[in-house]
Amino acid sequence: MADKIVDNKLANEFGKDYVKIMVALLKGNRPFAKVASGSLINSINYKLQDTATGIQIILLANDYLQWVDKGRRPGTYPPIRAIQRWTQIKGMPKEAAWAIRRNIYKFGIKPTNVIKKTMNIIDSSRDANRKYEQRTVDNIVKMLEKNWKNSPDYIRLQQN
Repeated sequence: MADKIVDNKLANEFGKDYVKIMVALLKGNRPFAKVASGSLINSINYKLQDTATGIQIILLANDYLQWVDKGRRPGTYPPIRAIQRWTQIKGMPKEAAWAIRRNIYKFGIKPTNVIKKTMNIIDSSRDANRKYEQRTVDNIVKMLEKNWKNSPDYIRLQQN
């Protein structure tokens, strides 16, 4: 029986849906298509953490998801090794990394907002909303029934 409005099973379903949608966005068409080695996509996962207020879903991914998501403002150089790895994966000459790095310094990298867009897709999905809402309502009903059956008033009503 559910002791929480959002139980582990529902939180796990949400986490799986979130990861699936984010991976699909990153594999998709521009501006999202952010697959070179597949390292970022393969790193995307989640974990559940119990807190005093409920269950927290924590997104796990390589640290450079922040740059893919938020982009990069002009005026700072990205790490050259990361650019060199990317050019190698793409089959470009090693020297291209310096020009790409300079270009990023001058123009930045446009954000994808993939984290927010993933949530927006889930929020706007009728199927997802029905699934999560129905499971949440079911959990609330179970909690109320459990609390009501354990209350002294219920016991008195049964005795009368």
